[in-house]
Amino acid sequence: MVDVVIFIAVIFAIGFLFFPSIEILITGSIKIVKFVFCVMKEEFEVAPTIYISIGLGVTCSALATWVVVVCTSRKCGNPNCKGLKKSAEFDIQLETDDCVKNSSNSMTKDGGVVGVVKKGLFELPRDYHRELEAELRKMAPPNGRAVLVLKARCGCSVGRLEVPGPRKHNRKIKK
Repeated sequence: MVDVVIFIAVIFAIGFLFFPSIEILITGSIKIVKFVFCVMKEEFEVAPTIYISIGLGVTCSALATWVVVVCTSRKCGNPNCKGLKKSAEFDIQLETDDCVKNSSNSMTKDGGVVGVVKKGLFELPRDYHRELEAELRKMAPPNGRAVLVLKARCGCSVGRLEVPGPRKHNRKIKK
C-alpha cells in the first residue's frame, strides 16, 4: 500500500514540475509563430510575385514528382496486385480431365480453342497463334487442357489461351 501511495505522489510531483515548463514552451512557440507570420505578411506585401512564383514552382515540382512515382510504380490497377519485381512473363497450367470437369468450362462447345481472349492490355487473336496452340495441344493431358496465362510486369494475369488436349473415349467392348 505504501508503494502505491509513493507512486501516486511521484506522478503528481512530476506533473507539478513539468506543467509550468510545458506552459512556457507552448506560449513561447505561439509568440514566435505570430512574429514569423507578421514578418512574412510584410515581405509578401512588398514583392508578392516572387512568393507566388515560388509557390507555383513548388506545386509544379510536387506534381511532377507524384506523376513520376505513379508512372514508375510496379503495381497495376488490380486491388490484389502484389507488384512483383521479377515476375514470369507467362505461365503454363496443365489441367487434367478431373480439373476440367470441376471447373467452369470456358472452352467452346465443340472442344475447340477459345478464339480471341481480350483482358487487360493484350489481345490474343486466334490466327496468329496456330503454332503456339499446336505446342500447347501436345503438352495437354488426355481429356484435359493446357492454359497459357500471360502476365504483366507486376505478375497479374492479363490474358489466357486455353487449348484442349487429345480426346480419349472410354468405349465399352460388347461381347
